Amino acid sequence: MIAGAATRSSPAERRRGYLITILGVMWLSPDALMQRLIDSDPIGVIGWRGGLSIITLALYLLWRDRGEAVGRVLRGGWRLLVLAIFYAINSSAFVLAIDLSSVADVLVILAATPLCAAVMAWFILREAPDTRTSIAILLGGAGVLVAALGGAMTGSPLGITLAIITTINLAAQFTMLRRWPQVDNVAAVFVGSILMAIFSFTFGDPLAIEGTSRLWAILLGLALTPVAFTLVTVGPRYLGSAEVSLLLLLETAFGPLWVWLVMGEKPAGTALIGGAIIVLAVMVSASSAFWRTR
Repeated sequence: MIAGAATRSSPAERRRGYLITILGVMWLSPDALMQRLIDSDPIGVIGWRGGLSIITLALYLLWRDRGEAVGRVLRGGWRLLVLAIFYAINSSAFVLAIDLSSVADVLVILAATPLCAAVMAWFILREAPDTRTSIAILLGGAGVLVAALGGAMTGSPLGITLAIITTINLAAQFTMLRRWPQVDNVAAVFVGSILMAIFSFTFGDPLAIEGTSRLWAILLGLALTPVAFTLVTVGPRYLGSAEVSLLLLLETAFGPLWVWLVMGEKPAGTALIGGAIIVLAVMVSASSAFWRTR
């Protein structure tokens, strides 16, 4: 094991990791719905996601650390900045990819995230997924492919490229969070949100959003994004990066259900079947933590 890499977690820690990460992913699952409800260019959405997350995360850091909040962020050093850049890139690239490509295109590419994370974890941490996780990764990928059935890669080359960038950055972020457990994950998301806001206000006009779209953007930026990603980035402290990436596929399963519930758009039968396969994959992976006592 490389010095500084995370050690193997106990069953109790793994259960905690699964519960916290699943809560974060479920909190994030209305993300696609929110983006559908916001009438704005994607760069504007990035600005609201990043800019308002700064407020929520700053208040949390000040409450948690009191007068040590700024010092705690600065002590993260270059490692924290690297994690912040990973977060800013994958969050921004995802929003842009969804705008430039079909959802099916993006989902098919993101299905490779757990496999990509497993490869990175092996090379960087010498951490190989166990048999259950490997089976779960294959099941999860199959579930996403079934859910996205019918998408024939009709998006622009730039959109496809951004989806690939999202996949690689997500895998790298989770792997390095596990490699550097001493870095404050909340502070990293906070700094990443600042980078997103700078990007958006430099290349777009987030303040152009009006009407009810502004209300949805406020909800997205203040509550949904910062809380979800703060919880999700806790996962690599207790779980392998491939397992955390696998849990993120739950958004693919539950996201369409939110759109159905709020906007009345019934998902295709393939989306429901694919979602069920993804849930099964997560159950297979989680069984290694919830059905073991030592």
